[in-house]
Amino acid sequence: MGRKADFSNYPLPEGLTSRVVTYLNLFRLVISLALMFAFFTGVLITPHVLDKGGITGTVLISYFIMAIFLAIEARRRAARPFFLAQVSLFTDVLFLSILLFIFGGLESGMAILLIFAAAGAAILLPLRIALFLASLVVLAFIGEALAGMLLRDESRSELIQAGLYGTTTFVITIIVNLLSYLLRDYRLIAEQQAVELTRLEQINELIIRRMRSGVVAVDAESQIQLMNESAWFLLGSPAAKRKSLADIAPELEESLNKWRDNPSLDITPLTLQSSQAQILPKFVSLPGTSSIRVLIFLEDNDVVSQRALEISANSMAKLSGSIAHEIRNPLAAISHAAQLLDESDKIAESDSRLVDIIFNQSHRMDGIVENILQLSRREKSRPEIFELTEWLNDLALEIESALPEIQLELQIGSADRETLVLFDRSQLHQALWQLLENAIRHAGREDATPRVILQMEHKPATGYCVITIEDNGPGIPQEQMARIFEPFFTTHKQGSGLGLYIARQLCEVNQAELTVDSTPGTGTRFHVRLALARSKSERIIGMQGT
Repeated sequence: MGRKADFSNYPLPEGLTSRVVTYLNLFRLVISLALMFAFFTGVLITPHVLDKGGITGTVLISYFIMAIFLAIEARRRAARPFFLAQVSLFTDVLFLSILLFIFGGLESGMAILLIFAAAGAAILLPLRIALFLASLVVLAFIGEALAGMLLRDESRSELIQAGLYGTTTFVITIIVNLLSYLLRDYRLIAEQQAVELTRLEQINELIIRRMRSGVVAVDAESQIQLMNESAWFLLGSPAAKRKSLADIAPELEESLNKWRDNPSLDITPLTLQSSQAQILPKFVSLPGTSSIRVLIFLEDNDVVSQRALEISANSMAKLSGSIAHEIRNPLAAISHAAQLLDESDKIAESDSRLVDIIFNQSHRMDGIVENILQLSRREKSRPEIFELTEWLNDLALEIESALPEIQLELQIGSADRETLVLFDRSQLHQALWQLLENAIRHAGREDATPRVILQMEHKPATGYCVITIEDNGPGIPQEQMARIFEPFFTTHKQGSGLGLYIARQLCEVNQAELTVDSTPGTGTRFHVRLALARSKSERIIGMQGT
Protein backbone atom coordinates (compact mmCIF):
# COMPACT_ATOMS: atom_id res chain seq x y z
CA MET A 1 0.00 0.00 0.00
CA GLY A 2 1.51 3.28 -1.12
CA ARG A 3 2.22 6.13 1.22
CA LYS A 4 0.00 9.16 0.98
CA ALA A 5 1.80 12.24 -0.28
CA ASP A 6 2.33 15.05 2.22
CA PHE A 7 1.28 18.44 0.87
CA SER A 8 1.38 20.29 4.21
CA ASN A 9 4.55 22.15 3.11
CA TYR A 10 2.80 23.76 0.12
CA PRO A 11 2.12 27.49 0.47
CA LEU A 12 -1.61 27.38 -0.27
CA PRO A 13 -4.31 24.93 0.83
CA GLU A 14 -5.81 22.49 -1.66
CA GLY A 15 -8.94 24.48 -2.41
CA LEU A 16 -7.11 27.72 -3.09
CA THR A 17 -4.41 25.92 -5.10
CA SER A 18 -7.10 24.38 -7.30
CA ARG A 19 -8.61 27.83 -7.90
CA VAL A 20 -5.24 29.38 -8.83
CA VAL A 21 -4.49 26.44 -11.15
CA THR A 22 -7.83 27.07 -12.89
CA TYR A 23 -6.91 30.71 -13.50
CA LEU A 24 -3.44 29.63 -14.66
CA ASN A 25 -4.97 27.20 -17.16
CA LEU A 26 -7.22 29.93 -18.50
CA PHE A 27 -4.22 32.25 -18.92
CA ARG A 28 -2.26 29.50 -20.70
CA LEU A 29 -5.13 28.87 -23.14
CA VAL A 30 -5.36 32.57 -23.98
CA ILE A 31 -1.58 32.96 -24.47
CA SER A 32 -1.20 29.82 -26.60
CA LEU A 33 -4.21 30.71 -28.74
CA ALA A 34 -2.93 34.29 -29.20
CA LEU A 35 0.51 33.07 -30.23
CA MET A 36 -0.96 30.60 -32.74
CA PHE A 37 -3.23 33.24 -34.20
CA ALA A 38 -0.40 35.75 -34.52
CA PHE A 39 1.91 33.20 -36.16
CA PHE A 40 -0.47 31.66 -38.67
CA THR A 41 -1.93 35.03 -39.69
CA GLY A 42 1.56 36.47 -40.35
CA VAL A 43 1.46 39.03 -37.58
CA LEU A 44 4.33 37.36 -35.75
CA ILE A 45 6.94 37.04 -38.54
CA THR A 46 10.64 37.58 -37.90
CA PRO A 47 13.74 36.34 -39.74
CA HIS A 48 14.30 33.77 -37.01
CA VAL A 49 10.72 32.48 -37.21
CA LEU A 50 10.93 32.16 -41.00
CA ASP A 51 13.95 29.94 -40.70
CA LYS A 52 12.06 27.61 -38.38
CA GLY A 53 8.50 27.94 -39.62
CA GLY A 54 7.68 24.25 -39.42
CA ILE A 55 9.13 23.82 -35.99
CA THR A 56 7.39 26.96 -34.69
CA GLY A 57 3.99 25.83 -35.86
CA THR A 58 4.48 22.40 -34.33
CA VAL A 59 5.57 23.87 -30.97
CA LEU A 60 2.66 26.34 -30.87
CA ILE A 61 0.08 23.68 -31.74
CA SER A 62 1.59 21.32 -29.16
CA TYR A 63 1.50 24.06 -26.53
CA PHE A 64 -2.16 24.79 -27.33
CA ILE A 65 -3.08 21.09 -27.17
CA MET A 66 -1.24 20.76 -23.85
CA ALA A 67 -3.10 23.80 -22.53
CA ILE A 68 -6.44 22.22 -23.46
CA PHE A 69 -5.44 18.90 -21.84
CA LEU A 70 -4.37 20.58 -18.60
CA ALA A 71 -7.60 22.63 -18.48
CA ILE A 72 -9.72 19.48 -18.93
CA GLU A 73 -7.69 17.61 -16.33
CA ALA A 74 -8.15 20.43 -13.85
CA ARG A 75 -11.95 20.22 -14.23
CA ARG A 76 -12.01 16.54 -13.35
CA ARG A 77 -13.33 15.87 -9.84
CA ALA A 78 -10.43 13.55 -9.00
CA ALA A 79 -7.76 15.90 -10.25
CA ARG A 80 -4.94 16.51 -7.83
CA PRO A 81 -4.28 20.27 -7.70
CA PHE A 82 -0.75 20.07 -6.24
CA PHE A 83 0.45 17.55 -8.81
CA LEU A 84 -1.34 19.40 -11.60
CA ALA A 85 0.31 22.67 -10.55
CA GLN A 86 3.76 21.08 -10.90
CA VAL A 87 2.98 19.60 -14.31
CA SER A 88 1.45 22.86 -15.56
CA LEU A 89 4.38 25.02 -14.51
CA PHE A 90 7.02 22.60 -15.83
CA THR A 91 5.09 22.56 -19.14
CA ASP A 92 5.10 26.36 -19.25
CA VAL A 93 8.83 26.56 -18.59
CA LEU A 94 9.57 23.90 -21.26
CA PHE A 95 7.45 25.35 -24.09
CA LEU A 96 8.17 29.00 -23.29
CA SER A 97 11.94 28.29 -23.24
CA ILE A 98 11.68 26.72 -26.72
CA LEU A 99 9.58 29.65 -27.96
CA LEU A 100 12.11 32.05 -26.44
CA PHE A 101 14.82 30.56 -28.67
CA ILE A 102 12.56 30.38 -31.75
CA PHE A 103 11.23 33.95 -31.50
CA GLY A 104 14.62 35.57 -31.24
CA GLY A 105 15.70 35.83 -27.67
CA LEU A 106 15.10 38.07 -24.70
CA GLU A 107 13.67 40.96 -26.70
CA SER A 108 10.80 38.84 -28.03
CA GLY A 109 8.65 39.14 -24.89
CA MET A 110 8.92 35.46 -23.99
CA ALA A 111 11.21 36.38 -21.10
CA ILE A 112 8.30 38.12 -19.31
CA LEU A 113 6.16 35.00 -19.67
CA LEU A 114 8.95 32.84 -18.25
CA ILE A 115 9.30 35.17 -15.23
CA PHE A 116 5.53 34.95 -14.81
CA ALA A 117 5.80 31.14 -14.80
CA ALA A 118 8.51 31.32 -12.12
CA ALA A 119 6.25 33.61 -10.03
CA GLY A 120 3.40 31.13 -10.40
CA ALA A 121 5.68 28.35 -9.17
CA ALA A 122 6.58 30.52 -6.16
CA ILE A 123 2.88 30.92 -5.34
CA LEU A 124 1.86 27.28 -5.75
CA LEU A 125 4.94 25.17 -4.97
CA PRO A 126 7.39 24.74 -2.08
CA LEU A 127 10.49 26.92 -2.19
CA ARG A 128 12.89 24.17 -3.29
CA ILE A 129 10.73 23.20 -6.29
CA ALA A 130 10.10 26.86 -7.12
CA LEU A 131 13.85 27.59 -7.05
CA PHE A 132 14.45 24.58 -9.27
CA LEU A 133 12.00 25.94 -11.86
CA ALA A 134 13.53 29.40 -11.48
CA SER A 135 16.97 27.83 -12.18
CA LEU A 136 15.60 26.27 -15.37
CA VAL A 137 14.26 29.70 -16.40
CA VAL A 138 17.66 31.32 -15.71
CA LEU A 139 19.41 28.58 -17.71
CA ALA A 140 16.99 29.29 -20.57
CA PHE A 141 17.93 32.97 -20.42
CA ILE A 142 21.67 32.26 -20.39
CA GLY A 143 21.36 29.55 -23.04
CA GLU A 144 19.49 31.91 -25.35
CA ALA A 145 22.11 34.64 -24.80
CA LEU A 146 24.96 32.26 -25.61
CA ALA A 147 23.11 30.93 -28.67
CA GLY A 148 22.60 34.50 -29.86
CA MET A 149 26.31 35.25 -29.52
CA LEU A 150 27.43 32.06 -31.29
CA LEU A 151 24.73 31.58 -33.91
CA ARG A 152 23.48 35.11 -34.61
CA ASP A 153 26.63 37.13 -33.88
CA GLU A 154 24.81 39.19 -31.27
CA SER A 155 26.72 41.41 -28.83
CA ARG A 156 27.76 40.43 -25.31
CA SER A 157 25.13 42.81 -23.93
CA GLU A 158 22.67 39.98 -24.52
CA LEU A 159 24.49 37.97 -21.85
CA ILE A 160 24.33 40.88 -19.37
CA GLN A 161 20.63 41.23 -20.08
CA ALA A 162 20.18 37.50 -19.45
CA GLY A 163 21.93 37.89 -16.09
CA LEU A 164 19.62 40.73 -15.08
CA TYR A 165 16.57 38.70 -16.08
CA GLY A 166 17.90 35.70 -14.12
CA THR A 167 18.59 37.78 -10.99
CA THR A 168 15.10 39.26 -11.22
CA THR A 169 13.62 35.76 -11.56
CA PHE A 170 15.34 34.50 -8.39
CA VAL A 171 14.38 37.59 -6.37
CA ILE A 172 10.74 37.46 -7.48
CA THR A 173 10.58 33.73 -6.77
CA ILE A 174 11.88 34.10 -3.22
CA ILE A 175 9.72 37.14 -2.37
CA VAL A 176 6.53 35.74 -3.86
CA ASN A 177 7.07 32.37 -2.17
CA LEU A 178 7.60 34.10 1.19
CA LEU A 179 4.43 36.13 0.69
CA SER A 180 2.53 32.94 -0.19
CA TYR A 181 3.56 31.27 3.06
CA LEU A 182 2.61 34.41 5.00
CA LEU A 183 -0.74 34.37 3.26
CA ARG A 184 -1.19 30.72 4.27
CA ASP A 185 -0.34 31.46 7.92
CA TYR A 186 -2.68 34.45 8.02
CA ARG A 187 -5.39 32.37 6.39
CA LEU A 188 -4.97 29.60 8.98
CA ILE A 189 -5.13 32.15 11.79
CA ALA A 190 -8.24 33.70 10.25
CA GLU A 191 -9.90 30.28 9.90
CA GLN A 192 -9.08 29.40 13.52
CA GLN A 193 -10.42 32.74 14.70
CA ALA A 194 -13.53 32.24 12.57
CA VAL A 195 -14.09 28.80 14.12
CA GLU A 196 -13.54 30.21 17.61
CA LEU A 197 -15.83 33.14 16.88
CA THR A 198 -18.53 30.79 15.58
CA ARG A 199 -18.19 28.64 18.69
CA LEU A 200 -18.44 31.69 20.95
CA GLU A 201 -21.49 32.90 19.05
CA GLN A 202 -23.11 29.49 19.49
CA ILE A 203 -22.31 29.54 23.21
CA ASN A 204 -23.66 33.08 23.59
CA GLU A 205 -26.79 32.16 21.66
CA LEU A 206 -27.30 29.10 23.86
CA ILE A 207 -26.79 31.16 27.03
CA ILE A 208 -29.23 33.82 25.88
CA ARG A 209 -31.76 31.20 24.80
CA ARG A 210 -31.57 29.38 28.17
CA MET A 211 -31.71 32.51 30.32
CA ARG A 212 -34.69 32.72 32.62
CA SER A 213 -34.81 36.46 32.05
CA GLY A 214 -36.32 37.61 28.78
CA VAL A 215 -33.87 39.22 26.35
CA VAL A 216 -34.95 41.37 23.39
CA ALA A 217 -32.54 43.16 21.05
CA VAL A 218 -33.90 46.08 18.98
CA ASP A 219 -32.44 48.50 16.44
CA ALA A 220 -32.79 52.28 16.26
CA GLU A 221 -36.32 51.95 14.80
CA SER A 222 -37.40 49.53 17.58
CA GLN A 223 -37.42 46.59 15.19
CA ILE A 224 -36.74 43.29 16.98
CA GLN A 225 -33.47 41.69 15.91
CA LEU A 226 -33.23 38.97 18.57
CA MET A 227 -35.55 37.43 21.12
CA ASN A 228 -35.02 34.48 23.46
CA GLU A 229 -37.65 31.96 24.53
CA SER A 230 -38.41 33.60 27.89
CA ALA A 231 -39.08 36.95 26.23
CA TRP A 232 -41.23 35.23 23.61
CA PHE A 233 -43.50 33.82 26.33
CA LEU A 234 -43.64 37.09 28.27
CA LEU A 235 -44.61 39.01 25.10
CA GLY A 236 -47.52 36.69 24.41
CA SER A 237 -45.88 34.26 21.92
CA PRO A 238 -45.91 36.60 18.87
CA ALA A 239 -45.61 35.26 15.32
CA ALA A 240 -42.11 35.13 13.84
CA LYS A 241 -43.02 37.58 11.05
CA ARG A 242 -43.93 40.29 13.57
CA LYS A 243 -40.78 42.32 14.16
CA SER A 244 -42.03 45.70 15.35
CA LEU A 245 -41.89 46.23 19.11
CA ALA A 246 -44.69 48.76 18.83
CA ASP A 247 -46.87 46.12 17.20
CA ILE A 248 -46.06 43.32 19.66
CA ALA A 249 -45.88 45.26 22.94
CA PRO A 250 -46.79 48.96 22.60
CA GLU A 251 -46.49 49.46 26.36
CA LEU A 252 -42.88 48.25 26.28
CA GLU A 253 -42.11 50.40 23.23
CA GLU A 254 -43.50 53.46 25.04
CA SER A 255 -41.36 52.70 28.08
CA LEU A 256 -38.32 52.32 25.79
CA ASN A 257 -38.95 55.74 24.20
CA LYS A 258 -39.21 57.34 27.65
CA TRP A 259 -35.90 55.74 28.60
CA ARG A 260 -34.27 56.98 25.39
CA ASP A 261 -35.37 60.52 26.26
CA ASN A 262 -34.16 60.20 29.83
CA PRO A 263 -31.83 57.21 30.59
CA SER A 264 -31.76 58.10 34.31
CA LEU A 265 -35.53 57.64 34.56
CA ASP A 266 -36.68 54.96 37.02
CA ILE A 267 -38.50 52.23 35.12
CA THR A 268 -41.65 50.97 36.82
CA PRO A 269 -43.33 47.58 36.25
CA LEU A 270 -45.87 47.50 33.44
CA THR A 271 -48.60 45.11 32.36
CA LEU A 272 -48.55 43.81 28.77
CA GLN A 273 -51.90 43.61 27.03
CA SER A 274 -50.68 40.79 24.75
CA SER A 275 -49.92 38.35 27.59
CA GLN A 276 -51.37 40.06 30.70
CA ALA A 277 -47.95 39.55 32.26
CA GLN A 278 -46.56 42.15 34.62
CA ILE A 279 -42.94 42.73 33.71
CA LEU A 280 -40.06 44.84 34.95
CA PRO A 281 -37.93 45.98 31.97
CA LYS A 282 -34.32 47.08 32.02
CA PHE A 283 -32.71 48.83 29.05
CA VAL A 284 -29.02 48.71 28.09
CA SER A 285 -27.62 50.75 25.22
CA LEU A 286 -25.04 49.09 22.96
CA PRO A 287 -22.26 51.23 21.46
CA GLY A 288 -20.85 50.76 17.97
CA THR A 289 -22.25 50.53 14.48
CA SER A 290 -24.10 47.24 14.94
CA SER A 291 -27.75 47.04 13.91
CA ILE A 292 -28.61 46.14 17.51
CA ARG A 293 -28.78 49.35 19.51
CA VAL A 294 -30.63 48.44 22.72
CA LEU A 295 -30.87 45.27 24.81
CA ILE A 296 -34.08 44.90 26.79
CA PHE A 297 -34.06 42.54 29.79
CA LEU A 298 -37.52 41.44 30.90
CA GLU A 299 -38.22 40.09 34.37
CA ASP A 300 -41.55 38.65 35.43
CA ASN A 301 -42.52 40.97 38.26
CA ASP A 302 -44.33 38.15 40.08
CA VAL A 303 -41.13 36.09 40.04
CA VAL A 304 -39.09 39.08 41.23
CA SER A 305 -41.56 39.66 44.05
CA GLN A 306 -41.50 35.97 44.98
CA ARG A 307 -37.69 36.01 45.11
CA ALA A 308 -37.79 39.07 47.31
CA LEU A 309 -40.29 37.39 49.61
CA GLU A 310 -38.14 34.26 49.79
CA ILE A 311 -35.07 36.30 50.64
CA SER A 312 -37.05 38.25 53.20
CA ALA A 313 -38.49 35.05 54.68
CA ASN A 314 -35.10 33.39 54.95
CA SER A 315 -33.60 36.49 56.53
CA MET A 316 -36.48 36.73 58.93
CA ALA A 317 -36.20 33.05 59.81
CA LYS A 318 -32.51 33.40 60.62
CA LEU A 319 -33.06 36.56 62.65
CA SER A 320 -36.05 35.07 64.45
CA GLY A 321 -34.07 31.94 65.23
CA SER A 322 -31.29 33.99 66.80
CA ILE A 323 -33.79 35.98 68.86
CA ALA A 324 -35.62 32.80 69.91
CA HIS A 325 -32.40 31.31 71.24
CA GLU A 326 -31.83 34.44 73.32
CA ILE A 327 -35.42 34.36 74.65
CA ARG A 328 -35.38 30.69 75.66
CA ASN A 329 -32.84 31.11 78.50
CA PRO A 330 -34.66 33.89 80.45
CA LEU A 331 -37.97 32.14 79.72
CA ALA A 332 -36.68 28.99 81.36
CA ALA A 333 -35.60 31.05 84.37
CA ILE A 334 -39.09 32.60 84.61
CA SER A 335 -40.75 29.20 84.44
CA HIS A 336 -38.42 27.83 87.08
CA ALA A 337 -39.06 30.78 89.38
CA ALA A 338 -42.83 30.36 88.95
CA GLN A 339 -42.52 26.68 89.80
CA LEU A 340 -40.64 27.52 92.99
CA LEU A 341 -43.31 30.05 93.93
CA ASP A 342 -46.07 27.51 93.31
CA GLU A 343 -44.38 25.01 95.63
CA SER A 344 -44.05 27.56 98.44
CA ASP A 345 -46.38 27.26 101.47
CA LYS A 346 -46.32 30.97 102.11
CA ILE A 347 -47.91 32.02 98.84
CA ALA A 348 -51.45 33.39 99.07
CA GLU A 349 -54.34 31.97 97.07
CA SER A 350 -54.72 35.22 95.11
CA ASP A 351 -51.03 35.10 94.22
CA SER A 352 -51.39 31.47 93.18
CA ARG A 353 -53.65 32.58 90.32
CA LEU A 354 -50.91 34.96 89.20
CA VAL A 355 -48.44 32.05 89.25
CA ASP A 356 -50.82 30.05 87.02
CA ILE A 357 -50.91 32.96 84.59
CA ILE A 358 -47.11 32.98 84.53
CA PHE A 359 -47.09 29.22 83.89
CA ASN A 360 -49.64 29.47 81.06
CA GLN A 361 -47.98 32.39 79.34
CA SER A 362 -44.52 30.83 79.71
CA HIS A 363 -45.85 27.66 78.11
CA ARG A 364 -47.34 29.75 75.28
CA MET A 365 -44.06 31.62 74.79
CA ASP A 366 -42.18 28.35 74.75
CA GLY A 367 -44.48 27.12 71.96
CA ILE A 368 -43.84 30.29 69.94
CA VAL A 369 -40.08 29.93 70.43
CA GLU A 370 -40.23 26.29 69.34
CA ASN A 371 -42.13 27.22 66.17
CA ILE A 372 -39.60 29.93 65.37
CA LEU A 373 -36.72 27.53 65.89
CA GLN A 374 -38.39 24.95 63.63
CA LEU A 375 -38.70 27.65 60.97
CA SER A 376 -35.06 28.68 61.23
CA ARG A 377 -33.55 25.17 61.24
CA ARG A 378 -35.88 23.59 58.69
CA GLU A 379 -34.06 20.68 57.10
CA LYS A 380 -33.99 19.78 53.44
CA SER A 381 -36.93 17.71 52.27
CA ARG A 382 -36.33 13.96 51.83
CA PRO A 383 -39.38 12.72 49.90
CA GLU A 384 -40.24 9.03 49.99
CA ILE A 385 -43.08 6.86 48.71
CA PHE A 386 -45.39 5.51 51.40
CA GLU A 387 -48.98 4.34 51.83
CA LEU A 388 -51.10 7.30 52.98
CA THR A 389 -54.24 5.54 54.26
CA GLU A 390 -52.51 3.58 57.00
CA TRP A 391 -50.37 6.58 57.88
CA LEU A 392 -53.44 8.82 58.35
CA ASN A 393 -55.06 6.19 60.61
CA ASP A 394 -51.98 6.29 62.86
CA LEU A 395 -52.06 10.10 62.87
CA ALA A 396 -55.76 10.11 63.88
CA LEU A 397 -55.06 7.73 66.77
CA GLU A 398 -52.19 9.96 67.88
CA ILE A 399 -54.47 13.04 67.89
CA GLU A 400 -57.26 11.25 69.76
CA SER A 401 -54.89 10.03 72.45
CA ALA A 402 -53.29 13.46 72.87
CA LEU A 403 -56.56 15.44 72.77
CA PRO A 404 -59.39 13.14 73.87
CA GLU A 405 -61.76 16.08 74.45
CA ILE A 406 -61.83 16.83 70.69
CA GLN A 407 -64.20 14.92 68.47
CA LEU A 408 -62.05 13.87 65.48
CA GLU A 409 -63.72 12.19 62.52
CA LEU A 410 -61.59 10.36 59.95
CA GLN A 411 -63.04 9.95 56.46
CA ILE A 412 -61.05 8.00 53.90
CA GLY A 413 -62.54 7.49 50.46
CA SER A 414 -61.76 4.25 48.57
CA ALA A 415 -60.17 2.69 51.60
CA ASP A 416 -59.89 -0.62 49.77
CA ARG A 417 -57.33 0.66 47.30
CA GLU A 418 -53.67 1.52 47.80
CA THR A 419 -52.84 5.24 48.02
CA LEU A 420 -49.14 5.85 47.51
CA VAL A 421 -47.85 9.40 47.84
CA LEU A 422 -44.45 11.08 47.48
CA PHE A 423 -43.65 13.24 50.52
CA ASP A 424 -41.27 13.63 53.43
CA ARG A 425 -43.00 11.69 56.25
CA SER A 426 -41.76 13.87 59.10
CA GLN A 427 -42.56 17.11 57.26
CA LEU A 428 -46.04 15.87 56.34
CA HIS A 429 -46.60 14.95 60.00
CA GLN A 430 -45.47 18.42 61.06
CA ALA A 431 -47.60 20.21 58.44
CA LEU A 432 -50.78 18.25 59.24
CA TRP A 433 -50.19 18.58 62.98
CA GLN A 434 -50.02 22.37 62.58
CA LEU A 435 -53.23 22.33 60.55
CA LEU A 436 -54.99 20.05 63.05
CA GLU A 437 -53.90 22.20 65.99
CA ASN A 438 -55.27 25.25 64.19
CA ALA A 439 -58.55 23.45 63.46
CA ILE A 440 -58.88 22.25 67.04
CA ARG A 441 -58.14 25.76 68.32
CA HIS A 442 -60.94 27.28 66.22
CA ALA A 443 -63.46 24.40 66.30
CA GLY A 444 -66.80 24.80 67.96
CA ARG A 445 -69.39 27.53 68.24
CA GLU A 446 -72.00 28.53 70.81
CA ASP A 447 -74.48 26.25 69.09
CA ALA A 448 -72.09 23.40 68.16
CA THR A 449 -69.72 21.02 69.93
CA PRO A 450 -66.10 21.27 68.71
CA ARG A 451 -65.61 18.83 65.86
CA VAL A 452 -62.73 18.28 63.40
CA ILE A 453 -62.87 16.17 60.22
CA LEU A 454 -59.75 14.64 58.70
CA GLN A 455 -60.63 13.54 55.16
CA MET A 456 -58.61 11.93 52.38
CA GLU A 457 -59.88 11.72 48.79
CA HIS A 458 -58.13 9.62 46.17
CA LYS A 459 -58.17 11.18 42.64
CA PRO A 460 -56.20 8.90 40.29
CA ALA A 461 -57.50 10.61 37.14
CA THR A 462 -55.70 13.83 38.12
CA GLY A 463 -52.61 12.13 39.58
CA TYR A 464 -53.26 13.65 43.02
CA CYS A 465 -54.93 12.94 46.32
CA VAL A 466 -56.36 15.61 48.60
CA ILE A 467 -56.22 15.73 52.40
CA THR A 468 -58.87 18.03 53.88
CA ILE A 469 -58.93 19.25 57.49
CA GLU A 470 -62.29 20.80 58.37
CA ASP A 471 -63.52 22.44 61.54
CA ASN A 472 -66.98 23.62 62.54
CA GLY A 473 -65.79 26.93 63.89
CA PRO A 474 -67.01 30.45 63.12
CA GLY A 475 -65.00 30.61 59.88
CA ILE A 476 -62.53 33.21 58.65
CA PRO A 477 -63.71 36.69 57.69
CA GLN A 478 -63.21 37.49 53.99
CA GLU A 479 -60.92 40.46 54.69
CA GLN A 480 -58.50 38.17 56.60
CA MET A 481 -58.33 35.34 54.04
CA ALA A 482 -55.42 36.90 52.13
CA ARG A 483 -53.24 37.17 55.25
CA ILE A 484 -53.71 33.88 57.09
CA PHE A 485 -50.52 32.37 55.65
CA GLU A 486 -48.39 35.39 56.56
CA PRO A 487 -45.89 34.83 59.38
CA PHE A 488 -46.96 36.12 62.82
CA PHE A 489 -50.51 36.84 61.66
CA THR A 490 -53.09 35.29 64.01
CA THR A 491 -56.73 35.77 64.97
CA HIS A 492 -56.49 33.71 68.14
CA LYS A 493 -55.22 35.14 71.39
CA GLN A 494 -53.25 31.94 72.09
CA GLY A 495 -51.82 31.60 68.56
CA SER A 496 -48.24 32.34 67.45
CA GLY A 497 -49.08 33.22 63.86
CA LEU A 498 -46.51 30.74 62.54
CA GLY A 499 -48.40 27.44 62.29
CA LEU A 500 -50.10 28.02 58.95
CA TYR A 501 -47.00 29.71 57.53
CA ILE A 502 -44.82 26.71 58.45
CA ALA A 503 -47.43 24.28 57.05
CA ARG A 504 -47.48 26.02 53.68
CA GLN A 505 -43.68 26.17 53.54
CA LEU A 506 -43.43 22.43 54.24
CA CYS A 507 -45.98 21.67 51.52
CA GLU A 508 -44.20 23.82 48.94
CA VAL A 509 -40.81 22.16 49.47
CA ASN A 510 -42.50 18.82 48.82
CA GLN A 511 -44.24 20.06 45.63
CA ALA A 512 -47.62 19.96 47.38
CA GLU A 513 -50.26 22.68 47.42
CA LEU A 514 -52.01 24.06 50.51
CA THR A 515 -55.22 26.03 49.96
CA VAL A 516 -58.08 27.21 52.18
CA ASP A 517 -61.75 28.04 51.87
CA SER A 518 -64.02 29.21 54.59
CA THR A 519 -67.70 29.95 55.12
CA PRO A 520 -68.43 32.44 57.94
CA GLY A 521 -70.65 30.81 60.53
CA THR A 522 -70.03 27.29 59.21
CA GLY A 523 -66.32 26.48 59.40
CA THR A 524 -63.00 26.40 57.59
CA ARG A 525 -61.42 23.77 55.32
CA PHE A 526 -57.72 23.41 54.56
CA HIS A 527 -56.81 21.28 51.51
CA VAL A 528 -53.42 19.64 50.96
CA ARG A 529 -52.97 18.33 47.41
CA LEU A 530 -50.22 15.68 47.15
CA ALA A 531 -48.83 13.96 44.08
CA LEU A 532 -49.70 10.28 43.77
CA ALA A 533 -46.94 7.74 43.23
CA ARG A 534 -47.36 4.64 41.07
CA SER A 535 -48.53 1.50 42.77
CA LYS A 536 -46.28 -1.50 43.20
CA SER A 537 -47.94 -3.36 40.31
CA GLU A 538 -47.57 -0.30 38.04
CA ARG A 539 -43.91 0.03 38.98
CA ILE A 540 -43.31 -3.64 38.19
CA ILE A 541 -45.03 -3.30 34.82
CA GLY A 542 -43.02 -0.14 34.08
CA MET A 543 -39.77 -1.89 34.95
CA GLN A 544 -40.68 -4.82 32.70
CA GLY A 545 -41.49 -2.42 29.89
CA THR A 546 -38.10 -0.76 30.13
